[in-house]
Amino acid sequence: MLHSLADGSRHVDWLIAQDPRGREPLLTFRVGQRIDQLAVGQQLTARRVADHRPVYLGYEGPISDNRGSVSRLSSGTVISLEQQPDIWHLEVSWHSQTGAPQYQRLRMEREGPDQWTIVCTSRDSNSGTGPRDR
Repeated sequence: MLHSLADGSRHVDWLIAQDPRGREPLLTFRVGQRIDQLAVGQQLTARRVADHRPVYLGYEGPISDNRGSVSRLSSGTVISLEQQPDIWHLEVSWHSQTGAPQYQRLRMEREGPDQWTIVCTSRDSNSGTGPRDR
């Protein structure tokens, strides 16, 4: 999600639903660029910020109290998530506008209390099956 602030600055918030029905707070990471566009081997730094309300999964527009506005950059489905205290492994199916899903495997390593490094370990744009199906 692109968060444009009233002062003209912008950042990307990556929101991850904790449950399939979207009732739990969203795990939220602030990153410098879109995660769905990371190439294999590319990494970026993420900062864990306060969980966001589930309404933000579907919301676009202004945010109250002059906090700017948000717009969706991409959406996806977490196919698998393995969480250890300091390392997470995720497999994500990103929904593209062309209709062909983009599969991505990510490794997240905790570097400090709120600091993480996200590394793209594989990508696949095969529209037929995901990585686990081959």
